[in-house]
Amino acid sequence: MESIRVLLEHNGLPTSDLLSSKPQFIVACEGAKILGTGALQRFGSCALLRSVAVASGRRGSGLGRIIVEDLERLARAARITEVILLTPVAQRFFEHQGYRVIDRHEVPRDVQGSEEFRSLCPASATCMAKTLAEPSQPMTDRPYNVLFLCTGNSARSILAEALTNQWGRGRFRGFSAGSHPRGEVHPIALELLRHMKLPIEGLRTKSWGEFAAPGAAPLDFVFTVCDNAAGEVCPYWPGQPVTAHWGVPDPAAVQGSETEKWVAFRESFRLLDNRIKIFTSLPLASLDRVKLQERLDAIGKARPEGAA
Repeated sequence: MESIRVLLEHNGLPTSDLLSSKPQFIVACEGAKILGTGALQRFGSCALLRSVAVASGRRGSGLGRIIVEDLERLARAARITEVILLTPVAQRFFEHQGYRVIDRHEVPRDVQGSEEFRSLCPASATCMAKTLAEPSQPMTDRPYNVLFLCTGNSARSILAEALTNQWGRGRFRGFSAGSHPRGEVHPIALELLRHMKLPIEGLRTKSWGEFAAPGAAPLDFVFTVCDNAAGEVCPYWPGQPVTAHWGVPDPAAVQGSETEKWVAFRESFRLLDNRIKIFTSLPLASLDRVKLQERLDAIGKARPEGAA
């Protein structure tokens, strides 16, 4: 508990009520070192999400998002229907996790009576809430849905979609989209897929908004394959899929002869083929969220043998 207290205080979070309120903590560790933490304090069918902190060396790694998602899973398992929090500085982060701003007066009375609400958080802190759905059908009861994102959705993400459907063998379904779709699939991408005897029926460019719309297929994994898409603010994905960045050079941007363009497309295909084979072979059922994220991040750095 002392290590948790030090991490929270380093992040400017209140600690004086930890012993009296007895929140339920989850902790991410590397050996004996605490990398991040978060807690739930339950009040009937509601819970206060608090004490979310990440060590300075791991900020920006996605660990904070993983901690929040794991806390929400705990809440759903406990039949908690709404999670509430106060944040002085992280409103944008929590908006990306599906939280909405509410007035403090909308918070249930027992939560308002907590020490964090009454005295530990400043009046200027933003109050936010998220309504939780009932625990969803286990992912293993249906194929895992995998979305690949890039800017134009004309080359790399299209190749990744086709390869996932090839190597997924019914266990994974591949999709692709773009933040600014170009309107047509690059002809070399289609010709390359034909040459590799992969189906091309139904491949088209489309906006990532299709997959955030009501009624869209629930997503289990979202991978960005270009740096531009990784840096953009993505839509809110229902179901909180696992995300990772698998950067691949853009073959459509290559200037030169037709041969040089084909070489670029083949290299992108080879890189994605290697990563997707590794991904679809992962023992997903035996990996917790943190370990899975580590494996996916490592796959994003993997290159096939003989690659430069």
